[in-house]
Amino acid sequence: MNSVYSFLSKWKNLLLLFCLFILANVLLGQFMPKDHALDLMFAYSPDEAYASLDQLSAEQRRLYSFGLWALDMPYLLIYGLFFSGILIKLWGRRGFVWIPISIMIMDFFENILALNILYFLPERHDSLAFLASIFTTSKWILVGVLAIAVILGLFYLMVSRFFSKESSVKAGN
Repeated sequence: MNSVYSFLSKWKNLLLLFCLFILANVLLGQFMPKDHALDLMFAYSPDEAYASLDQLSAEQRRLYSFGLWALDMPYLLIYGLFFSGILIKLWGRRGFVWIPISIMIMDFFENILALNILYFLPERHDSLAFLASIFTTSKWILVGVLAIAVILGLFYLMVSRFFSKESSVKAGN
């Protein structure tokens, strides 16, 4: 586990992960149906999930499934590592990595459930859609927590640098 933290503590590795993060977002935009992807909704009922998916053609559903398997699954690892590294850099502690790891877990189960929903279409499985919505909503709540942790971490870093410069100026006088 220390080797992962060592990897994440290097700026060049974070830059690589950032580039992969951007690339994955661009590719996902090509395969995911933006207006109908369950992943991008905050919360939805089974009726809303199926109404959204029913608007997709068979080819769009196939591309959506491909996007989930081939792009979103690796993407969750990329963003999980990237944001873990960012939080380690900002806070100087490993304890905050539970946030991106939790997001990864929610996203993984959301993807598995969405893939099952797509597989069984046109047959409805409301329990799968209900569970998928729980994981999707949990993921987005945790993304909000992550955003707050990053913003507060940036604020903490700026304030601590300001006070360390101020104290070094006073010590030099």
